[in-house]
Amino acid sequence: MTGSAKVFRETARHFLDVARNGPSYVPVHPSYPYFCTELHSNDGILGDAREIHIEYCDQW
Repeated sequence: MTGSAKVFRETARHFLDVARNGPSYVPVHPSYPYFCTELHSNDGILGDAREIHIEYCDQW
């Protein structure tokens, strides 16, 4: 991953959400074995990027 300090600071909550909730979500929802969040272009922090999808999977 690369980016400016501003981008990481403003998006850290999304990564924390996945790290905090992903491992406990997957066992409770076996038919939906991943947990995800997205950073959207209209959030005002991605510059020219369209979106970033962040996904936690218990097994790859």
